Amino acid sequence: MELQRPELLRGVFHGAMQVYLIRFLNVPPARLPGLGDDQLDDLPRDSSELLKAFLTALDSQGAVKAAGRLVVRYLMLGHPVEPLIATLTRAVLREDAEFHTYQMLEAGVQQYWQWGESAAGRHILTAVARYIAAHSPTERSQLQTAMVARRLTLGEAIHEAHDEEDSSPVFTQ
Repeated sequence: MELQRPELLRGVFHGAMQVYLIRFLNVPPARLPGLGDDQLDDLPRDSSELLKAFLTALDSQGAVKAAGRLVVRYLMLGHPVEPLIATLTRAVLREDAEFHTYQMLEAGVQQYWQWGESAAGRHILTAVARYIAAHSPTERSQLQTAMVARRLTLGEAIHEAHDEEDSSPVFTQ
């Protein structure tokens, strides 16, 4: 058997990753929205309404399924992908996201551009939306990271001693 064929190596890798995800991380495969019993006809058709609903869904914990459904609906209707990517970016920036979330967004968008408007490309953006939803909302206030960076750029103090006896830093607004 020739193991140098890319398709065969890819199959072995995907099989190993499937076992790893299910067995060790306890992450079962997620069904793609819009298949089987999960019809998307209850969602809006207008692109701006779908994008607004996506951001609204991220305001509450556990919106992974809803976020995925909205993105699949958006893409299935053939709306332009650039506003969707801008909305995904906005969703990450409005949270106090951590480094890996930025990495996921960037990698997902880059992969989408590689795969283009294909089933794989749509799956990638759906996965990115689900990941963002799984990490939203964050526990900190919206835009806190951006506000701190702006204040530092302007030379403002972000920490100062509360009083002489307590020298622990206090966030000032």
